[in-house]
Amino acid sequence: MMSAVTPATFPTLQAKYGPLTPVDAGMQSRVYAAGDVVVKVYRNQRGEHRTEAANMTYAGFRDRIIDVLEADGVEVLVTRRFPGHALRPDDVPRAHPHVAAFIRGLHAHREGPVDLARLHERLRRFRSALAPYPLDDLFDAIEGPLARGVLDVPAAFCHLDLWQDNILINDATGEVLIIDWTRAAADDPLRDIALYKTGTLDLLPPDDSLRLATQLVPDEPHALLRLRAYLAHTYLHDLYWFLMNEPYAFEPQLGEKVPRARHALARLPEE
Repeated sequence: MMSAVTPATFPTLQAKYGPLTPVDAGMQSRVYAAGDVVVKVYRNQRGEHRTEAANMTYAGFRDRIIDVLEADGVEVLVTRRFPGHALRPDDVPRAHPHVAAFIRGLHAHREGPVDLARLHERLRRFRSALAPYPLDDLFDAIEGPLARGVLDVPAAFCHLDLWQDNILINDATGEVLIIDWTRAAADDPLRDIALYKTGTLDLLPPDDSLRLATQLVPDEPHALLRLRAYLAHTYLHDLYWFLMNEPYAFEPQLGEKVPRARHALARLPEE
């Protein structure tokens, strides 16, 4: 339950934008509504308000930014409020064509190589933490292509957090908006598609989820193999996250995500 915001909490922000109503809270930020704007307050002093504003600008959302500031001891990004809600399962078929078109445009321009050193480091941490669990087939699906050089490809600008809460839809108009650009960076576009599959499309039955994800795969060498690898990586990342941050939820997540992962691996090419 989110605590109430009093005028003393953020006096400068409330004087400028009016009363703040809590609408969301996560590990990295708190989000408030104030009239026609959304006020995002970052929990850490890392310049993420400016990073997110720069990423939004690069992605074509400069017109949604109202202000980027430091006030009341916090870093803040203020954006125009979107009249919509996070995707629910019934919304996915209607939203998907819009998301797919946006993703294709976002990934159109390549920029430098994928940072494989970071990928190696993530897998080392996953291996260490998840060693007690029988997940070798998932590790093999990502580590094999990585060792063979299949994942050494040009990077593109990616959102890297395409889960259902970051995709909003307006019921009346069908307009879709992708939010939360803090993590956006250059990476393999197939990783972005894998994240969209596991974070949003998996609201659908497994066959439907995989079918929509593969529709996004570009016509490139080994693209389906890269998708297979990054799907394994993303499911392993999710399991690692729950084990580290919400261990009480790990076993249910293990029971849900591993069958999803193996369903996808069985249907995508290994070579």
